[in-house]
Amino acid sequence: MKELIQSIPSGFHNRKKRVNIVRFLRFAAVLIFFVFVYMNIYRHLMSIERSAEIGWIECFYWVLTTMSTLGYGDITFTGDDGRLFSMIVMFTGVFYLFIVLPFVFMEFLYKPFMEYQTGARVPRKFERSDEKHLILTHYDTISHDLMDKLTQFGYPFVLIVEQLKEALRLHDMQIPVMYGQLDDAKTFEDAGIKDCAMVVATDDDIRNVNIAFRAREADPTCVITSTCSRETSEEILSLAGANHVIKVSKQMGSFLARRISCTDRSTHVIGSFDEVRIAEATIHGTPLVGKTLKDTNLREDVGVNVVGMWERGHFQLPEPSAMLNNHTVLLLAGMDAQFEKYDGQFGKYSKNNSPVIIIGAGRVGREAALSLEEMNVPYRVIETDERKAGKVKNAIIGDASDKTILERAGISKAPAVLITSHDDESNIYLTIYCRKLRPDAQIITRAFLHRNVEPLHRAGADFVMSQDHMGANTIFNLLNRAEILMITEGLDVFSQKTPESLIGEKLKDSKIREKTGCSIVALKGNGKTVITPSPDHEFTEDSEIILIGDEKAEKEFELKFC
Repeated sequence: MKELIQSIPSGFHNRKKRVNIVRFLRFAAVLIFFVFVYMNIYRHLMSIERSAEIGWIECFYWVLTTMSTLGYGDITFTGDDGRLFSMIVMFTGVFYLFIVLPFVFMEFLYKPFMEYQTGARVPRKFERSDEKHLILTHYDTISHDLMDKLTQFGYPFVLIVEQLKEALRLHDMQIPVMYGQLDDAKTFEDAGIKDCAMVVATDDDIRNVNIAFRAREADPTCVITSTCSRETSEEILSLAGANHVIKVSKQMGSFLARRISCTDRSTHVIGSFDEVRIAEATIHGTPLVGKTLKDTNLREDVGVNVVGMWERGHFQLPEPSAMLNNHTVLLLAGMDAQFEKYDGQFGKYSKNNSPVIIIGAGRVGREAALSLEEMNVPYRVIETDERKAGKVKNAIIGDASDKTILERAGISKAPAVLITSHDDESNIYLTIYCRKLRPDAQIITRAFLHRNVEPLHRAGADFVMSQDHMGANTIFNLLNRAEILMITEGLDVFSQKTPESLIGEKLKDSKIREKTGCSIVALKGNGKTVITPSPDHEFTEDSEIILIGDEKAEKEFELKFC
């Protein structure tokens, strides 16, 4: 009974439950009205039959026994008018007490009670820890990937969920959730906003604006990060209180465009750490084809550090004995001067100035087109929707699965194909088809869901990036103490202050690659950056290590040395 009573006030915090309570009160009012009316009619009719005044207790007794169909027979009418009235009271009672009342009881008492009992398992308040936590406000693919990364690196977090059923589902999945309303500043207070590291909003733009506004109201100093799909929403989100606004579509389009490396044989810079540049270079048609990595002498002759190699979408750490072929793409670390020297030697070979094909003129496709335009790379866009096609230059209206459309776009000579659809099934289909038509073209594909990255690689894509992983990684970069450059799905270049365990140790003795799977890109210290450090290089206290590795390797480095 205590729990039942406690469950009733909770209904006033939910609009649907408030409506149900009003309906219950209306039912009770109607029932009381009928009882009152029937008592008066009974008193009048029975007074006529008995020629005497009838007490109100008797009236209530008769109405109650008749409506409930108990009818003990101690009080009866002798006239037809009274008997007809008795039947009306009886039918009313059957309808209300045996049909309507059970429904009312289940809907307004039993169901709320069971919901209260079930919902009691979901926390209404976050139990704070010694470490600063993150507050997530929406469960989607981006936040799901972010949760995995936060769990991997030991960052506490809580997910605020507004729907009790959804909160229960996520709670049963062992996700740290808290039930609350995002339009209530108290919810953020209960989530520990004053002690949090960041509030993350990944819902649609309108919802994100409201979340940022409410969170800022709860704590004027907290860090708020929000995703953004529309260009016009960026300023509004900032005005609402967001410190960081991540335009995921723009970021994805720009990233995919930067992956194009087969238009020429020059280096293509994809990121940097201060003066250290990370670049890719295809070696198709150059003298490097057919040589082992050791025989290229790139470190000695050019000064660049080969930190990895791509083979048809598969990344591998550099081994001296690794054989280079026409499909190999080198991942290089160096400085501008060193890349200029590399380009002087190999950038002159077999340039392809044919237009790159972009499939899809959605937000991602349009951003990719703008990036290519800035890079002075010619392109053509295939799009079925005339409205979207009208928003980009060099558009061809048609279905990319139609061979004649692809031929019009120049598939036979195109150095690369960018597939930007938000439908992964279509992306797999188009990847397979384009690979069949052009076995030697570079195919770069967007994945909407992380689980489809590997199938897209198997379909023939050279590079695949999922939007949820990119968004999660970007948010994590804002939180993480170390700078991170995402190379592709699950592969990062990251910087790390030299751990105490490595200070004074020589590079060759550290066995970083053997112990962690990470490879050293460069070393920074004493105002210098060393791209190709000597095996006898000694780690110092004020130095910084730049490494490359997948998520597992990153974690291993943290565990083994930090």
